[in-house]
Amino acid sequence: MKLDSKNLVLNLLGTDANIQINKKILLTLKLEEAFFLSYLIDQYKYFEREGKLREDGSFYTSNMDIALYTTFNNSQIARVKKSGVEKELFKISLEDSRTKSYYYLNFDKILEMIGTEKSNMELAYKSRFDSEKIELEINNLDDIENLKKFTFNELRFYCKENKIKYSGNDKKDNLIKKIIEIKNPNLITKSHFSTVNDISFTSEQKNRSLTKNGKLEDGVSDISLTVSEKSITNQDKNNQEQNTCHVHEKNKKDKKIENLFHELGINFTDTNEASCLLILDKFEGNKILLEKYLISIYNQLKKLTNIKNLPALFSKKLKEIDYSLINKIKKENKNNIEKTLEEQKKIKDEERSIENTNNMDKIIDNFLSLDKEIQENVVNLAEQNYLKENSVINIEMLKAIKKNTYRTYLKMIYFKLLEIIKKNNIKVGETAWNTHFTLVQINIL
Repeated sequence: MKLDSKNLVLNLLGTDANIQINKKILLTLKLEEAFFLSYLIDQYKYFEREGKLREDGSFYTSNMDIALYTTFNNSQIARVKKSGVEKELFKISLEDSRTKSYYYLNFDKILEMIGTEKSNMELAYKSRFDSEKIELEINNLDDIENLKKFTFNELRFYCKENKIKYSGNDKKDNLIKKIIEIKNPNLITKSHFSTVNDISFTSEQKNRSLTKNGKLEDGVSDISLTVSEKSITNQDKNNQEQNTCHVHEKNKKDKKIENLFHELGINFTDTNEASCLLILDKFEGNKILLEKYLISIYNQLKKLTNIKNLPALFSKKLKEIDYSLINKIKKENKNNIEKTLEEQKKIKDEERSIENTNNMDKIIDNFLSLDKEIQENVVNLAEQNYLKENSVINIEMLKAIKKNTYRTYLKMIYFKLLEIIKKNNIKVGETAWNTHFTLVQINIL
């Protein structure tokens, strides 16, 4: 019979047998400190479970215990203890003539790390290098000279973090140019990266994103602009608003969309309404996605300089439907839905797992309260059945687990244990059951 490795691993490597490290804690503190803090939390849970916590919530652990269970050497222990105290993650009280160390966990501080609004990606970048110095402001040529002092890897990390497109073939100068194009495109003409006199975007820049502080507005894609679009006149505005699109039958204006236009400071003209209806059709009637589209266009246009008439340019861009932007928003929405469903499934699976674990622990607790003779008989029968189905298992290892960690051993044979309990109608956890009858049943088997 093939070894039931799945159940064996899951039972042996359950939460009781592991030290868990939260991702946000790991990315904030680095591995050594995060592992030590997780060890202390695990110790706290142990002392709390055993009713051995002091009234002030402190618990004792020695450097010897830390060394044994973390594999840290003395210098590592000293380092993580000092760092943890400095960061106010815990306090240490030396008592009994400074021979015993009692630890007080600062749960508020720990929760602050876990509950940070920063994503794991943001924390990972900050962990990788000091991201504060990459908070770029490109206002003049001196700022560009300072930008050149960053390393190639720092520039690539910055581009990646802020969704600035680059290729593996890009050199350092290429990365700097792309960052300038995003942060302050006006300086391109004043730097040695370009000889183009036009302050607007060139043909090479048409597929690049307009950003705020190096980050894409609303997580959507880019738009392309030309000089003619920037210099659109009031006469252009009048002409385009007179040429109203009649693809859709004129209805009462949508109040939600109209209010959004008012918030943006743009008139909800018949032309704009017709454009929105066409775009809405591409979004299959989803007004939330339409709003993302409109806000994205507006925010990107707002960052441009030398725009004589932003409302007119906005109306023009609506008529020129950006299908790449539409597809990106739809894709992001689909990904968000899938992510939500996945998270919901994960939550349900975790809830079921916790429920199963709790049920297992409850039954084992109740089983251990039974008469010792009954326990022994049930365990022997369950063990026999377990070995029949797992004939290749190491019996000596099983005996060692049974002797040293009896509760873990019961979890290993849990399902066979449950079979014997149910088969013999043993009332585990109830006070009204017939001990003699149960014993007779078991012995007969």
